[in-house]
Amino acid sequence: MRVAPATRALRWLARLPTGMPDMLVALGCVVLLWGGTAVYLSRQTAAAIAAALDHTERFSAAFAESVARRVDLIDSALLLLRDAHLLGRDDVDLALFTRGLTTGGPLFQFAYIGADGILIATNLRRTDLRLDLSDRAHFRVHADNPGQDELFVSLPLIGRASGKASIQFSRRVVGPEGGFRGVVVASISPAFLTSLHGEMGDGKGLLVLLGADGGLRARSPAAGQDAAVAAMTAAVEATPAGDFTRGDGQDLALLGSWRQVSRRPLAVAVALTGEEVLGGLQSGRRQVIGAAGAVSLALLLAGAALTVRRHRLARSRRDLAASREALADAVEGVSQGILMTDGDGRVQVANRRAAELLGLPEAAVRDRPTLRALSQMQFAAGEFGPAFPTLEAFEAFSRTEWQDLGRDHAYERKRPDGTVLEVRTHALPSGGAVRTYTDVTERHLVEEQARHFALHDPLTGLPNRALMGERLALAVTRGVCAVLFLDLDRFKLVNDLHGHEAGDRLLVEVAIRLRAVLRAGDTLARLGGDEFAILLPQGGLPMAATVARRAIELLQDPFELDGRRFSIGVSIGIALHPRHGTTPAALLCAADTAMYAAKRSGRNTFMVYDEHMERDAAEQRGLERDLLEALANRQFHLVYQPVCDTGSGEVMSFEALIRWHHPVRGAVPPSHFIPVAEQAGMILPIGAWVLETACVEAASWPRPVRVAVNMSPPQFLQLDLCDQVRRALDRAGLPPGRLDIEVTEGLMLGDEEVVLNNMVGLRAMGVRISLDDFGTGHSSLSYLRRFPFDRIKIDRSFVQNLGGDVEARAIVHSVLSLGRSLKLDIVAEGVETDLQLRELRILRCRLVQGYLLGRPMPLAAAQSLLQATSEPAGAARSVGSPTAA
Repeated sequence: MRVAPATRALRWLARLPTGMPDMLVALGCVVLLWGGTAVYLSRQTAAAIAAALDHTERFSAAFAESVARRVDLIDSALLLLRDAHLLGRDDVDLALFTRGLTTGGPLFQFAYIGADGILIATNLRRTDLRLDLSDRAHFRVHADNPGQDELFVSLPLIGRASGKASIQFSRRVVGPEGGFRGVVVASISPAFLTSLHGEMGDGKGLLVLLGADGGLRARSPAAGQDAAVAAMTAAVEATPAGDFTRGDGQDLALLGSWRQVSRRPLAVAVALTGEEVLGGLQSGRRQVIGAAGAVSLALLLAGAALTVRRHRLARSRRDLAASREALADAVEGVSQGILMTDGDGRVQVANRRAAELLGLPEAAVRDRPTLRALSQMQFAAGEFGPAFPTLEAFEAFSRTEWQDLGRDHAYERKRPDGTVLEVRTHALPSGGAVRTYTDVTERHLVEEQARHFALHDPLTGLPNRALMGERLALAVTRGVCAVLFLDLDRFKLVNDLHGHEAGDRLLVEVAIRLRAVLRAGDTLARLGGDEFAILLPQGGLPMAATVARRAIELLQDPFELDGRRFSIGVSIGIALHPRHGTTPAALLCAADTAMYAAKRSGRNTFMVYDEHMERDAAEQRGLERDLLEALANRQFHLVYQPVCDTGSGEVMSFEALIRWHHPVRGAVPPSHFIPVAEQAGMILPIGAWVLETACVEAASWPRPVRVAVNMSPPQFLQLDLCDQVRRALDRAGLPPGRLDIEVTEGLMLGDEEVVLNNMVGLRAMGVRISLDDFGTGHSSLSYLRRFPFDRIKIDRSFVQNLGGDVEARAIVHSVLSLGRSLKLDIVAEGVETDLQLRELRILRCRLVQGYLLGRPMPLAAAQSLLQATSEPAGAARSVGSPTAA
């Protein structure tokens, strides 16, 4: 047992020989007393400093671990966001993507900056202001260092998009060819240290987060103690980890500990001022000195020294207990499970969270067990699952944590209840270790959701182009497979007329129907817009053709949405591996080419890839370019074919027909370029030009006969069609009664409500509506009942067989009878012989059109014909003459 200086002094006095001068005895006692007091206070100060350094070492380790975990989560989100961009998703919805990461807490923003430094997307606000961030350090470090791909942590700054003080975490984004494509950024408030500071228990001390460049990133508290911050910065720049003190003994100014954040360009430091470390000792020190002085004066040194010692010892024990309690509170307050072991693998410190995450009773970790004993309890409870069938297998894996004491070790495992634990072990120089257990289940869910978002279409839930590419690449390695490329027919019309919301709903319904053609192992993907693809692993041409026919059959039935009927179709191209390509890109390209060939052949069909399709596709692309130039350079013109009275031969009206004379191609037939214009989306401007030009030129005719203009379904289904027609008539000065609009049966496959509204609106203006090519469809009679037509035109296929075909004569006779009963005008098309004309006169068909009566002619010829036939007798002589046109 240690003997106090005062007690030794009393024993020494008892042994002194008698007769010694009292002053010498008094002086000796005073010297012994003050010497013992000085030694005692020095040891108390040293103990307080040692306890404080131990406290800062433990908290800096916990602080570094917590920062590493948070930075890992931020970096994981940045990498996922960058990967989503690399998969071709430039339109990543950042608000949806980061909803689970930025709800509350210090992480408040994710952003994507383009290669030019312009802000492209942020989850906080719209980016239409086009903020220029090219001068920001977190952009420049990636733009100026093309060979680096490291996480960068900026100095604190005021964000231009958020307006908040923030630290920027950023990652470089590169394109498929390795070129710089921009930067993804996460913004975190520097105040995130405040919550960590609270975990110290009493809120004392200073926390500092520094970058690899020595720059200050964050501090808590945010103000004051600048000298302490400078001292901590200098210490961190000197060595990667350690302790530091400024001053000594009662002159102590500052002490603390620092360490590097694992695998990150960051360091953390924790410091206490001398006042915080030694403030609790000052009153006791004064009491010791006062007691020593009193004993010196009263010669009661021994009793006073003993009393002071006992008082100081109790105070020291209380301070030590308070320090341990504060440390225990800090350990218990963190969200991670913490175990600290000694060199023998025995648990020295543990919190309740560790027992909870390990699935063990709290008492099991409080009784200072060994790690092996804890592993045995976990194995008996079935915690390790099939990954470690025996305890020895887990211990062999766990031993890798101790092979290199200078390296942190981390791994993840999934508990039977689905919880995912991240286990990190930090080796201590003493031979022990600090092990943390973090519940990362939510992060795994976010990563899974992000991967699903990156590989699936958000509208239909189908695999997207990226996932289809992965599965197609796998199928190619396994042998024969088939790819079907699907493009919806007339879908653009739905978007144009009813908006993208209706189009999106229709795409969802299409996906539902197409799933019905799949077998187990097949893949249906949405490639974008109205394009889909089907992968048939181990499938040949017969199977692909069967699936294509089934898809066409399912999609040709009308769709019902909110009481409206939408009729679309699908064109399908088929490519086979390895016949048509040996790579995913080649197969998709071949199937795409075959799909366009199917569209050119009439749509709502399928075709198998053939090499000549490439030439046809190139020809079509060239024709599309020429059509754009023709529209811009006014290369189109109109010709007019007369409709005549069979009795008098009088010209009753003209049909306006578009013609195109290309400078190189020469005369291009309408049957060749009109389908291309419809497919390329140019039919609306071309149709508008035909309407405007026909009205203007008809207004110049010498007689007020009607002019008929053909309208395609996309043009007639425009919601503002009546306004367009009214403007064209007003500009031309043409009365509405002189305009006929001809439509085909295909129009009725669109939105019947829009068709009916436009017909009613046009007839109210005085414009007449004609049904062209009557008799060629399956539902023509029902159309006459539902829609208000003024005229029907008998298709030329029936007229051509008149005179030799009894059935054709019966059909024409029936149509004429039907028209008379419905009070409709009837025009017979395609009259080319005198025999056909005589048959039509016998059947009392009043209006006829065809080459016998007049070929399509330029405007000047039509004007001359009208002038020449102003007298019916003269006109009658031209009817029936093959040379009349």
